[in-house]
Amino acid sequence: MLPSQRLLAAADPASATTTLAPVSVHASDTIVTESPSVQVHVTRKKLQQQNVTTSADALKYAPNMIVRARYIGDPNAVISGRNAGTLQSARSLVYADGLLLSNLMTNGYNGAPRWGMVVPEEIGAVDIMYGPYSALYPGNSLGTTVLIHTVLPQQLVASVSTQFFSQDYHDAYDADGHYNGSQIAATLGNKQGRWSWLLELSRLDNDSQPLQYATATAGGNAATAIPVEGATLDRNPNGTPRLVYGANSIEHTVQTQAKLKLGVDITDHVAALFTLGSWHDEAEDRTRSLIRDAGGQPVSSGVISADNQIWTLPRSGLAPTSSIDTHMLYGAELNGHLDNGWYWTAVASDYDFLQSQAATAKLAEPGAPVGGPGTIADMSGSGWNTFDLRSSGPLDDQNMLYAGVHGDRYILNTQVHNANDWLGDADGTQVSAFAGRTQTRAAYLQDVWSFAPAWALTVGGRLEQWRAYGGLLANTSNTLRYTDRQRTDFSPKTSLSWDFSDDWQLRLAHGKAVRYPTVAELFQGTISANAIVNNNPDLKPEIDESTDLTLNRQLTNGHWRVSLFQDRIANALYSQTDITITPTVTSVQNIAAMRVRGIEGEFGLTDVWTPGLDLSGSLAFNDARTLDDRQYPLANGKYFPRIPKVRASLLADYRFSPQWDMSLGIRHSGRQYGTLNNSDFVDTYGAVSSFTVADAKLRWRYAAQWTASLGVDNLTNEHYWVYHPYAGRTVFGQLRWNL
Repeated sequence: MLPSQRLLAAADPASATTTLAPVSVHASDTIVTESPSVQVHVTRKKLQQQNVTTSADALKYAPNMIVRARYIGDPNAVISGRNAGTLQSARSLVYADGLLLSNLMTNGYNGAPRWGMVVPEEIGAVDIMYGPYSALYPGNSLGTTVLIHTVLPQQLVASVSTQFFSQDYHDAYDADGHYNGSQIAATLGNKQGRWSWLLELSRLDNDSQPLQYATATAGGNAATAIPVEGATLDRNPNGTPRLVYGANSIEHTVQTQAKLKLGVDITDHVAALFTLGSWHDEAEDRTRSLIRDAGGQPVSSGVISADNQIWTLPRSGLAPTSSIDTHMLYGAELNGHLDNGWYWTAVASDYDFLQSQAATAKLAEPGAPVGGPGTIADMSGSGWNTFDLRSSGPLDDQNMLYAGVHGDRYILNTQVHNANDWLGDADGTQVSAFAGRTQTRAAYLQDVWSFAPAWALTVGGRLEQWRAYGGLLANTSNTLRYTDRQRTDFSPKTSLSWDFSDDWQLRLAHGKAVRYPTVAELFQGTISANAIVNNNPDLKPEIDESTDLTLNRQLTNGHWRVSLFQDRIANALYSQTDITITPTVTSVQNIAAMRVRGIEGEFGLTDVWTPGLDLSGSLAFNDARTLDDRQYPLANGKYFPRIPKVRASLLADYRFSPQWDMSLGIRHSGRQYGTLNNSDFVDTYGAVSSFTVADAKLRWRYAAQWTASLGVDNLTNEHYWVYHPYAGRTVFGQLRWNL
């Protein structure tokens, strides 16, 4: 079997024939899927049962997980899992055919994986791994590792898909509305002799609901106050009164993606894959005033009178923004096998922020932007590159050895300039800048010893050397540089599995992971009195000691699993306020100790009760606590932010005829907090909600090459928050043709 065909089983061949038929999944990460971690496999068939618009939707029903996608096409769609909230993006890894898509230059809402580099049309299968139990991964695997396997054609293939969606949004501030979008995607590929190629193109055009709201503070000169109507007296999540007078970040995004994959079987033992990807995004965030004066004209600044009080509107409260990004992905892979049963893979990747600019107006401009003074932030030239060389093979009849080396480098450059016209060029003075680099070199070994017919012991270790260098921080007049840093860590891993019958397995795993600070955590701060403040370049890495006990049961028509897990994380990195000093300082800081423990169950069954009915579901209970926070002791003993106490999902799909199938899904996230001291109790803008939403889809294969579908997400139009509002009820319509 050729290396490019080793993962064919992962693609779910029965369902693959309805899209790019026939297909095979490339072997780029065959080795790394063979690990002692808890794994969830999402097939192409299951993706077709869901409403899918971006590759992030592949995780929609994954156990004990959520992707914070606020709207379709959200570039800040961060993964939250067992031990990570939606502000801890660096606790997850996402790969596509061994090419890193995770943005590990930062850790936060803006550190989401670059989902746009993979379109759903090309996904063959997705594997999700929980916890740092494999030595083959860097320390960012302490949370969740996602492996997206894409497809290469085995004959001439072509497809065109057109999708339309419309959101019915409502809120308590009279910013209701319908927000519409569309997506078109096409693929063309072939296999000719030893060569395979696939070209993909897609374009997404969407309008989001308001993502933020403009609020006013009480007070001001009553003599100049303008009486207004339409303002809403509200409370923030901590219960403090505020006035909501406008809607912000109503985003119109146009995203274009193109990718070429070229595979070649060089010999019967060696294959190569080359990837060239491009993602371009033009986004415009408009604002809208919700208040009117006596003449019915919108008001966007100044002093107003509302609800028998005087309020002052900030000058930039309704300031619009825009951004333009062009990212490039370059990848090369060489893999093969030897006659003695050993396999090897070499993968190199480069992700380049070829263009990345974000412009912000300084003054309110509700409605259509008109231009004027502002600032422009430029991240062009930032990015990362990686290299992995790994191999696996038998030492003898009882031992399978995995070995490899790894290297990565992250480069972040950010400059902010004034602009006379924020819709034009950055032609003004420099406001601020920060930059820096991190680099990791690693080597690992892992051995699986089958010392008895029903037993297997996995022992491994990862040695990592990390550097932070080239850090600088600047304002209008000063540029200050940071001292370079270096450290070395060893992370041992072990697991013991017992197949105590043909269909039962019990596995105990323990692993240590070291998650190093990102460039932004280390070097992003401010300058005051010619000194760096609100920043600590000596941050310690997060160190996770993780344990998992899992019981697996295989059934004739599926499986179920129950896992007990615990993570004790020292020096957790989080943005907080140090209240032990005067004046207080808010920055990224180390929390001495936090702990997450819980129980997690999931199942997948086919042909339940009647042929054609498939069920899958999960239920997880999480107890995430801050144990020792020396800078903010009010957090001690409290729930850690943005990790819900309960997560659950259920997806039912019924194929009631050869041409028709329908699905109904339910997703639940329980009580969670947005603050370290758990002081937030009002479910409003800025809060992190509990929620239960339902999704549905109807699919009709009305001809050999044609499929039509109609779906809806958030069927009951639930209104819920993750600081920003999530999308309201969204209706989908899709038409698809494939050769």
